[in-house]
Amino acid sequence: MTIYALSTAPGTAGLAVIRLSGPRSLEALNILVKNKVFVPGNFIRCNFSHPTNKKLLDRGLAVYFKEPKSFTGEDVVELHIHGGYANTTTMLSALSQINYLRLAEQGEFTKRAFVNDKLDLTGIEALGDLINAQTEQQHEQALFHMGGSLSKLYLSWRKKLIELTALIEVELDFADEDLPADISRNLYKKIDLIIHEMEAHIAESNQGEILREGFRIVIIGEPNVGKSSLINLLAKRDVAIVSDIAGTTRDAIEVNLNIAGFPVIITDTAGLRESKDEIEKLGIDLAYSKIKESNAIIEIFTNPEKVNLKERHIAVLNKIDLIKDNYKKQDHVISISVINNIGIDLLIDKIEKIVKDYFPSKSETIPTHARYRIGVEKIIQSLIAAKKINLFSDSELVVEELRSGIYEIGRLTGTVDVEEYLDVIFREFCIGK
Repeated sequence: MTIYALSTAPGTAGLAVIRLSGPRSLEALNILVKNKVFVPGNFIRCNFSHPTNKKLLDRGLAVYFKEPKSFTGEDVVELHIHGGYANTTTMLSALSQINYLRLAEQGEFTKRAFVNDKLDLTGIEALGDLINAQTEQQHEQALFHMGGSLSKLYLSWRKKLIELTALIEVELDFADEDLPADISRNLYKKIDLIIHEMEAHIAESNQGEILREGFRIVIIGEPNVGKSSLINLLAKRDVAIVSDIAGTTRDAIEVNLNIAGFPVIITDTAGLRESKDEIEKLGIDLAYSKIKESNAIIEIFTNPEKVNLKERHIAVLNKIDLIKDNYKKQDHVISISVINNIGIDLLIDKIEKIVKDYFPSKSETIPTHARYRIGVEKIIQSLIAAKKINLFSDSELVVEELRSGIYEIGRLTGTVDVEEYLDVIFREFCIGK
């Protein structure tokens, strides 16, 4: 079946793109546009007419991509028309009148690309990450994965495991022949090398998942130290209620920031104190849970005598405009005045340094999805199990464990048994993708 959908964002715009994919895409285009010859890859200026009443729909461009040289691997047509709700709706309505066309489902174009071996699962998830990227670092990492960096790594491990399996099977088939003595001797050494590579990969997974989801910083402190005022200033808008009444903040309020190209989620929490108010106590409990989830903590004080330094904490002394002139500045304490916008640049610089230090090196293969970490952990378990088996008495069992690892790599890249992942992955895509 040939499918169609709007592939650009709906709404008022100068341009909209409608995509068709399937064996009758060009046929449908020839119904909308008369007396034109479409050379694959060439844009043609067209008048688009309604398929039944022949009324002019719009003037624009059309391009035809012949299979397999297209995004989906099928014949693909793109209609480049003027944007706007009425214009795109009219064009989509006209396409619905062609009986062999149907509206695409969510992510169906990308799913067809997967089925036709144009993308593997790592490339598809990277495409989703690219579409949803909010910062430069997220964008760059998604491009690395779309370029095949993860897929190449996983397939290199697959190749190594297949070679090891082949060596053992040769030994099984030709046990009476004179085979190289190092086949068995070097097997465990080679397995250890693969395990080492995989463990190094997993070690980056926490960074990868944080890069994708956001570096979490929680703001804590006693009531009325300026937590809500600070998050409003950082967000450059009023996201939290500011009041002189202690205990105003009862919930955890989050804002997403782009700091040095990295996604940072800053959370304002309830003031930490003993309270008899049941609702406020719930807010304080939530604050402690957010502290546990955080990667760093901004702790705000207003009394210089109460300032203390803790690991993972950025100590901030607020309201310095109200502190006596004889106040002696302390090392590793950032002095600010939220109301007068003093010292905020120093705080942002500190946050930037902490975030950058969390990502000391840039790896093109950093795993950004929990699925990758879990899958590689399963492979390592199979390889460790293989090492515990006596190669000389139970070679078949060693081979079975190696095959299990090979199979798991296939699940990561999408070459085997991944139906349970597909609905979850493509659910994140829009209709036109």
